[in-house]
Amino acid sequence: MNGELLLNRRRRRIRPYLDLTAMIDTVFNLLIFFAVAASFTGPRAGLPLRLPRAETAQPVAERVVLTLRPGAPVQVDGQAVATQEIGAALLAATDGNRDAQVVVLADERVPYSELIAALDQVRLAEYHRIALAAEPKREGPAAPGR
Repeated sequence: MNGELLLNRRRRRIRPYLDLTAMIDTVFNLLIFFAVAASFTGPRAGLPLRLPRAETAQPVAERVVLTLRPGAPVQVDGQAVATQEIGAALLAATDGNRDAQVVVLADERVPYSELIAALDQVRLAEYHRIALAAEPKREGPAAPGR
């Protein structure tokens, strides 16, 4: 050889390594979560509620009454209002007194989503004294399904 010293250098190649175990576990857990969550949606998503009538229910006096009936507009002290206008109607009915009590009188056949939407509007108008009332039981034969 011509005087050059050839050193045999070992070149170590570092091979990239990616541990997928943690990612696979996470994806598997997400898959289980969404599969279970999907079982709660669809036709069984909501329960039909039949709100009870109360033996001790009495007429409400000197309070703002929010009335919900199926197929009818929302009423604030007997005046029909749109759901989005409940806050403004409450302000007008109470002369801006947000400490007034709002009594929500909802028929048992009112969809739960409408009740929640109405309660949401009351809270957005910053009324915090909210009461739910039941209609008095009617005298006579019992209602069907009771």
